[in-house]
Amino acid sequence: MNAARGSICALLVLVSQWIYVAFLFDEIPSWVCGIPAVLVYFIASGAQMPRINWRKTMAQAKEKATTAHVSDAIELDSPVKRGEQSIDSVTLRKPTAGELRGVNLSDVLQLQTDALIKLIPRLSAPSLTEHEVRNMDPADLVQCGGEIAGFLLTKRAKGEAA
Repeated sequence: MNAARGSICALLVLVSQWIYVAFLFDEIPSWVCGIPAVLVYFIASGAQMPRINWRKTMAQAKEKATTAHVSDAIELDSPVKRGEQSIDSVTLRKPTAGELRGVNLSDVLQLQTDALIKLIPRLSAPSLTEHEVRNMDPADLVQCGGEIAGFLLTKRAKGEAA
């Protein structure tokens, strides 16, 4: 270990001790105390800190967000009225497991009204309320339910390449 690395390690050891003492008296989260120890380990071992290309990472996140499973716009036969606004079309996105809580999946696949009324507000854009879904035209409700049921099928069941 060269002199510069040794002095940096010594400085980080002092900082980590100072953070530990400050942690005893203040409301500092416990994970903060581990940061200098990790830095000392990397510097002392000669390892380089990983470099993250944030532009590439953010671009990948945006691409993933835009390619999320979203239905085509569903044109409603009877527009939903919200005050003076009229909602003529709705898009639905693929639900996550957490959004399916409290809903029986077999009821969704069978297009049971209560399950759809509970699930559509969680997945729709613009976001509809349960009251608005309850007052929807039955044909629109079935069309939205068919899109949601399609999201729950596997690629094999849809006949797509896996």
